[in-house]
Order: sequence, then C-alpha cells, then structure tokens
Amino acid sequence: MAKRFSTLGRFPTTRLRRNRREDWSRRLVAETKLSADDLIWPVFVQEGQNQRTPV
Repeated sequence: MAKRFSTLGRFPTTRLRRNRREDWSRRLVAETKLSADDLIWPVFVQEGQNQRTPV
C-alpha cells in the first residue's frame, strides 16, 4: 500500500506572493501604516462655562 502524505499538515511552508507590477494594485494590498496625523483627538463639550467632568 502506498503512503499518502498530507500537504496540509505542513501548510504554509512558504508564503506565496506575487510581485505587483502596477502601482494601484500595490497600494490595494499594502499594509496599513498609521501615524499620529491619522488619529482623532477626542473632545467632549458640555453646557456651561468652565465646568470639567472626568471621563
């Protein structure tokens, strides 16, 4: 009886990637890069003057 080897047991031995030729396709699959400029500063407004409530 012939032995059967499962290829799924060793998956993934290599990560299959394609070199993207076009700029739009490279941007489409690119990793997300965040900077401080991408973040939003939370501002809470309440009625009245000079009143502070801890959040």
